[in-house]
Formats: sequence, structure tokens, C-alpha cells
Amino acid sequence: MQLWRPEFNWMEPLLTNKDISLTVRGRLYSSCVRSNMLHGSKTWSIRKENEVALQWAGMKMIRWMCGIKLHDRVPSKGLRERETRIR
Repeated sequence: MQLWRPEFNWMEPLLTNKDISLTVRGRLYSSCVRSNMLHGSKTWSIRKENEVALQWAGMKMIRWMCGIKLHDRVPSKGLRERETRIR
């Protein structure tokens, strides 16, 4: 039995559901996940490594939502273009 569950667990079926359009999933990501990540980072004195970690987490979430694996070798530039189309 798992006692602790991540807060994002309820969003997983929404963000990875192929029946929901990528635009809607992107808006959910932007409004819920990204805003929570940035809200938590406001308490830090941000350094370059923290900024890189936030960017890395954002790219990982976009890859996860789009169903793209690292071995698919899609460059980050392509993902950023998808991210702008999602929002």
C-alpha cells in the first residue's frame, strides 16, 4: 500500500490521454503544472542551475504529454515549436 502519492497523480490521465486534444492538454499543463512549479520557485533566490532545472522539467513534461521518448531524438527546438502551438 502506498501511503504518499504525488499531487500531480490526478492529472496524469488528463495530460497523457490521446482523446483530449494537445491544445487542451497544453492549457492544463500551463495553468496547473507550470504555474505550481513557478510559484514554488518564487521562494528561492534563483541561480542558473535552478533555472536550468526548471527548463529541463518543462521539456520533460512536454515530451511526456506528446508521447515522445528520448530515443526518438526529437530536438528541443522542435519541442519548443510544439509548446508554442499548444498554448
